[in-house]
Parts: sequence; C-alpha cells; structure tokens
Amino acid sequence: MDTYEESVRLAELIKKSILGIFVNDRDLFLEFLDEGSVLIGAGSKVFQGRSEFAKWPLNPPGIEARNVMFYPLYTNRPDEATVVGTYLLSGPCIHGTVNQRVTTSLKKVDGKWIIRLSHFSNEWPMGKPGTSSQPAAEPPAPKRLQLRTEDGLAFVNPDDIVYAESSGKRCVLHFRDRTLPVNLLLRELCDQLPDQFVRTSRFYVVNVLYVQGVGKDGIVFSTGEKLSVPERRIKEVQVEIGSAVTRAIR
Repeated sequence: MDTYEESVRLAELIKKSILGIFVNDRDLFLEFLDEGSVLIGAGSKVFQGRSEFAKWPLNPPGIEARNVMFYPLYTNRPDEATVVGTYLLSGPCIHGTVNQRVTTSLKKVDGKWIIRLSHFSNEWPMGKPGTSSQPAAEPPAPKRLQLRTEDGLAFVNPDDIVYAESSGKRCVLHFRDRTLPVNLLLRELCDQLPDQFVRTSRFYVVNVLYVQGVGKDGIVFSTGEKLSVPERRIKEVQVEIGSAVTRAIR
C-alpha cells in the first residue's frame, strides 16, 4: 500500500461493497473479484471466483448491519492490503443478532485492487437457533466517572473521551472539543475505564470507538487527531485495537 490515506480509502470502499451484499447491491463488491478470488462465508460456504458468487441467491429484505467499523492493517508491501471489518448483523435468516467479522486480503493487479480472500465469521452470537429471534437489548448507558480536577469534581461519560495522555502525576483527557486535566495517574484512570479503551503505550490510552485506522501515520481518530506509534509496535497495536473493537460491540 503506497500511502496510509490510500489504505483508508480502500477500507471505505471495502466497507461499502460488503455492506452492499446484505442489501443485494452487489455491483461494487463484484468489481473487486476475479476468477481467482476466494470467499468463505460465515456458514463455511466457499465461493471460488466471481462467477460462482454472482450466482448465489439474493438475501431476503430486512437484513441490517450496525455498529460498523472497517479499518486497514499495516503492510509494507505496496501491492498488498488487508482490511478488517466488524459489525452487528440482524434480520431475516439470522437467529437473533450476531457479531460478524470479515477479513479481506487484496492484491493490486494491473493497477486495480482485487480480493484474493474474504473470510466472514460469526463471533459471540447474541441469539441462537431455538431462542428468541428478537435483537439483543441495547447495552445500558455507561456509568459516568467521578474524577477530581484542580477545580473540584468532574463527572465524565467515558464514551465522550477520545483519548487520554499521561502528564507527570496527572493525566489529560481529550474530548472532541476540549481537554480536561485530572488528578490521576494514567494507570489509575485505566482501572476505571471500560473495555473499549486500549493502553497503546506508557503515555496514552485510546477509545477505540474513535479510531479510524492504525498505520504508518500512527493512530488516526475520526476527530482528525493523530498519535504516533513506533513502527515495531504497529501490528501489535492493530491487533489490540481490533480485539477491543470486537469486545465493544458485543
């Protein structure tokens, strides 16, 4: 992959193409396939090539994907790319709500990205055959944190924190539009944060729900901010953040 920006654009296209499958808008996904493409469905159905997948019957209407997140994995090969997506899937033919992950490996052939392998898998089903087909209940509202500042107490919804950084014997919370110094060590703050937070170094803990991607440019947030990551740590941080994303949308 030539640039991180290109990998993010590719991840957005893969997201659009895969979500299109569920609503029977397959044209974009088919553009990424050739006869060498291999697709492994969540039910272990295997498609060998574009023409075989194109014959697969359409889905019934009403399938819905939510809590969608797609992100590129770092690679030092300009002609290769990997995109991981996670989402909650519900609707007809789906028993309850499932947390689905798709890992897509691509190769650039004659200047065009082609899927070599796309593997769908269901993880931690929220409903099983024979149980209620109603979607899982929404999680309860997050518990607000009670944090001490120089001016007194602050009550903070952890979902609003983009990331936090260590600052001596305190730490600074970064929100979309403000910062807040609090009288806690970063490790003490981490003990109070929910599973959607990952400590990426001695100095930072990030809310994965704001992470748009991790690559050579570091951690890129949906707010436009970036945090640097040592190149030797990129793959490790990608795995940690990917795992936290999966936990957060269970």
